[in-house]
Amino acid sequence: MLSLATKFIPIRTAFETTVESGFQAAEFWLDPAVLAKADNVSKLASEFPLRYALHFPNSGPITEETLRSTIALYKGVNATATVIHQPMFDRYGKTLLELAPDLDLAIENHVLNLDQFDRWADQSPGLTLDVEHLWKFTLHDAPFSTLLEHLDRFLNRSAGKLQHVHLPGYLPGQDEHQPIHFNELLASEVITRLAAHGFSKLVVSELAAEFQTLEYLQRDVQMFDRWRATANLPAPATTA
Repeated sequence: MLSLATKFIPIRTAFETTVESGFQAAEFWLDPAVLAKADNVSKLASEFPLRYALHFPNSGPITEETLRSTIALYKGVNATATVIHQPMFDRYGKTLLELAPDLDLAIENHVLNLDQFDRWADQSPGLTLDVEHLWKFTLHDAPFSTLLEHLDRFLNRSAGKLQHVHLPGYLPGQDEHQPIHFNELLASEVITRLAAHGFSKLVVSELAAEFQTLEYLQRDVQMFDRWRATANLPAPATTA
């Protein structure tokens, strides 16, 4: 069963707020300084009943030790995937996979036209689908029905390679990285399709810093609970 996740820098207060809000999962925002403390992050993460995914640093300096720490953290928290941007995959993906062939690297789509989006889906070993990027940058705020058509086409072709999903509550013409509950129709339509294709990893409400509060996180969880009730799915088990 897929899990709704939030995204944060892995510090104790962020873990505590995430659990208090009712989230079941989290994606770690990482940089080389955080990865230098990978063992401490793993120990901290083990204190909380959450599923985890990693987001590989978007910039350097990236050393071999950074790569090894990424793999250690991935294994230490039993991560569902490691999200990575295309330029960083081009630079470091080969080495990461040589060091850990079982690493689920999931390349994220960014500012791509339709042909580039198809090549990203076809050529990448693993995928992070950012629905907001698809709608805003690839489809240029096309009608909602057009977004769903392209989403269906993508899932029919590439669901087997999908490792991770970013799903903020995007509304055409508005800012990026808003809470998922800001567009509940989008969230429900996307999550329903993911579930139908058997997706069982993390769907992330990727929030700007201003929205990373207990109130907004709780509203995201409430939205997900409404979707789960409509889909007649049981509440997820919690870990004592």
